[in-house]
Amino acid sequence: MAARAKRRNLDIDAFAPLFLGGAIALVPTGFGVNEWFELQAMRRQWTVAGPPCERVDHIGRWVGDGRPPRTIRYGPYAFTRWSGAILCADIPEPSLFTRATYRVCQFNNPGAVAVETSVEKVTFQPPVGDRATVTVRHGHASCVVGGWFDY
Repeated sequence: MAARAKRRNLDIDAFAPLFLGGAIALVPTGFGVNEWFELQAMRRQWTVAGPPCERVDHIGRWVGDGRPPRTIRYGPYAFTRWSGAILCADIPEPSLFTRATYRVCQFNNPGAVAVETSVEKVTFQPPVGDRATVTVRHGHASCVVGGWFDY
């Protein structure tokens, strides 16, 4: 009976490193899964659904708050707004094999938004008093009326 108990302890001792190794391997996996969920939440937060902003060649005279337009550079792009405030973020592309990002900027009441990239220069004019969300992917800008940014 003592030999049997001793053999059982040997079996457990033989598998202990495997259990410990498995537990250690799960820790980085847990961090990776957590980061993936956070990136998914960030993408959902910055993906705004709404009607497209109107593209214009010339902005209306009534646009703006009397001050000159303000331009900020965010990465390789320039965003010009005629009033209001802006909040931007780099959003990771949904891929496991790249660290590429795209830019999203929200405006609380821009009057108009001009976006300049290496590919195009476009001006959007959302309705007066409305928020706008501009997304730039691969050098192409798109705009929707709406967003959650409120300054």
